[in-house]
Parts: sequence; structure tokens; C-alpha cells
Amino acid sequence: MKNPGKFYILLVDDDIFVIRTIMNVLIKNPDYIILTTGNGKTACEIAIEKTPDLIIMDWQMPVLNGIDATILLKQNEITKDIPVIISTGIMVESSNLSKALSSGAVDFIRKPIDEIELISRVSNALKLSNAYLRIEQQNILLQNELTSKLVNIQQLNELKNEIIKQITLIKEQLPAKNGQLNETMLYTERLLYSKSYQIKWTDFESHFDSVYQGFFRKIKMIDKSFTANELRLCSFIKLNMSNKEIATIIYTLPESVNTSRKRLKKKLGLQPEESLQLFIGNL
Repeated sequence: MKNPGKFYILLVDDDIFVIRTIMNVLIKNPDYIILTTGNGKTACEIAIEKTPDLIIMDWQMPVLNGIDATILLKQNEITKDIPVIISTGIMVESSNLSKALSSGAVDFIRKPIDEIELISRVSNALKLSNAYLRIEQQNILLQNELTSKLVNIQQLNELKNEIIKQITLIKEQLPAKNGQLNETMLYTERLLYSKSYQIKWTDFESHFDSVYQGFFRKIKMIDKSFTANELRLCSFIKLNMSNKEIATIIYTLPESVNTSRKRLKKKLGLQPEESLQLFIGNL
């Protein structure tokens, strides 16, 4: 478990002299806890286990170099948001800097290490790490709110279904001659049918778009003709909801949801063997 208020920095270099040089600078800050390793492979393993706040990675190392290790880190859900600074004494051209940044690194530092430059780059990278953490915490909060709203909608629709059942039973027991009461019951039933989950959609959409920013824009870029119902179905699929769960929310049958999924898959241009769930999940 991490020590609250401390920043964990992983140093990755096969040159023990470089490790010591960087450590001698960073250990002056009591808020820094330093981890070390000598190659990219073990760096990835440590990053997954310890989730450091920052990684300073040498470019050229045995087993797995810093660029390839950074690419692997960015592909892993656990480590993708950890800032990486690439360090090198050989690959110092502008084209090398571009390659380091395109691999997923946030910064680049040349060897021999300059103390002032190192402190500045580490400080900036840790600010970025904190920003990622705050965004992640906000997303978790928004996701919880989103789930809560969906549960409320499900509960409201389940209650509505039960009320409609009770109204149907009462209607069957009413005398046929009691026209006024029958008309009142019919009006109530129609009112219940009309007040479906759509009244909650604007609120839901706002929360969904806060969590999955740009999702609806990406869907509309594929086909501008998507209807409101199709966009809602896409959002439910993004949330990994089953046909039964979706059916409860939109007041329909699971079979109808399955049919809608097939139409949506065709509209997105997916082949029969392609997964709709995976495609939308990756947007």
C-alpha cells in the first residue's frame, strides 16, 4: 500500500551510475520514494504491481528498451496513465524526441543529467500524474451517479409495470355499467404508459457524456442518421448492460432489444463475425 502524501518514482536504467546520480538528486525531496530496476521488462512488472506516480526510463537497455516498454505500459489499463520520462545520452536528435513522445512518453531528458532540469521535469510530470488521478476519481464518481440513475429508472419502470398489472385486475372486476370509473382507470393506464424513461434521458445523457466524453460525437461521425433511441442503445451497450437490463429500462422485451442490436450492428458497418459490444466498448 502506498504511503499517503508520497510520490513513488520508478527509475529504470541498466547503468548503476545513472541510477545513483538521479537518486542523489531526488532523495533530497522527502516526499519522493524511489524504486529502481535495470530493464524495461521488469519496469513493466513493477509498474503493474506498484503503480508509481512517475517512471524515468532509459532508452537503450537490455531485455526490453525504454521505448518498447513505454508502448507496453500505455497499452495496459493499469499503467496507461503513469507519466513516463525517457532519458538518453545517445538518442538526442529532434527526431528521437518525436519518437519518444509518440510512444507515449510525456517528456525527454538528456544525459548527462542536469540537476535543475531533472527537478523541473520531475515536478511537471508529477503535476500531470496528479491531474490524471483527479480525473480518474471524478470519473468514478460520475460512473457511480450514472449507475444510480439507471437503477432508479429500472425501479420506476418495474413499479409502473406492477401498477399497470393491478389496474388491469381492477378493471376486470369492475361492473361494465360503471363507465365513469372505467374511463378513469383507462386514463390512468394511458398516463402510466406515456410516462416512460424518456423523461429522464436528458439528465442521463448529461452524466453519460461527462464520463465518456466524445462518445456520442464519435458515433454520429460514423453515421449522422442515428436516432435518439439508437444513441441510447449505444450508451447502454457501452455500459455493458444485458438485453434484459436494457429492456427493463426502455420498457420493451429482450427480444426487441436483440433485434435493435442487429440493426445497429448493420448500421455501423460491422461484419457478422465482429463484436458489437467490443466495437462500442472501444469508442
